Amino acid sequence: MKDLSSRPLHSFSVLQCYATLPVRFQSLIFAWHYIFTAATKFFIFQFLRKFGIIRTKIIHVDHELDRCIPFKPELLDTYLDFINFWLRPISMLQHKFGIRKGTEIANEFLKYITLTYSEAYNLYKKCMTTTKQPETNNIRLKMLRIMDPHYMCVPSLHIAVITLTTNFYKKLFEQNLFTEQEKTKWMKEIEEHGVEIADSVLYLKQHSVNCIPAALYMMTRIVPELVSPTEAVKLLDSILKNEPNIDSNTQKNITEHILFIYERFLLEGTTEEDWRKPILRWLESYKPYL
Repeated sequence: MKDLSSRPLHSFSVLQCYATLPVRFQSLIFAWHYIFTAATKFFIFQFLRKFGIIRTKIIHVDHELDRCIPFKPELLDTYLDFINFWLRPISMLQHKFGIRKGTEIANEFLKYITLTYSEAYNLYKKCMTTTKQPETNNIRLKMLRIMDPHYMCVPSLHIAVITLTTNFYKKLFEQNLFTEQEKTKWMKEIEEHGVEIADSVLYLKQHSVNCIPAALYMMTRIVPELVSPTEAVKLLDSILKNEPNIDSNTQKNITEHILFIYERFLLEGTTEEDWRKPILRWLESYKPYL
């Protein structure tokens, strides 16, 4: 076992993950299960709706508070770092413990992220959601919009996976496998970059403020052993904190709105075996700002 406390997470190449996870015996089933789930239950499912092959209803979930958040196409790279965000820690595990042992540890995360995509799909197939996106001259952002039909906003998978990744490694770092320096350095990096990506989904208008509470609620229901309400609120409280163009009163309104919807889902969900029902009821009655 190596001491890698001198290395930040972003120094670990994700290319090793692409080269090892889909082909090595230890992770073959887990990796391809995730790839198949993401391909069929996220990408292909949206295009089936776009081309009219399926007729799932689509609801706009825009909120008036979205107007207060500036549009920042320059944050596209941050947004697109979403996959690498959770692959880098896996690369770290492979360097720390060796590819075999590191991959075996990472398989637990692959099971969790596959579950996250599957559970989100279980809601999307009942009701798809979208938001109004502003016009842009950014070619790369236009390409993103072509590749992503933008019908799966509630719950936000970006927010869900950020929450999953942060809390998975928080639990892993509690085990006696890492030095104190490693735990402190890497946990700080995961949390800070997770918030940057969470902010980017709002700045790029890929999501509304309404998309965040549903993701946090979903994670507290499907993986309560990792994500408690306290942990969910911790991420919520960090969103948009460094934006100079949002005054403190507006910032407070955004945070309180997300918290109110999250707590509503949480409270209603205490009497529901199916975690989706509070969100579906809210979607049925929601009147979008636009």
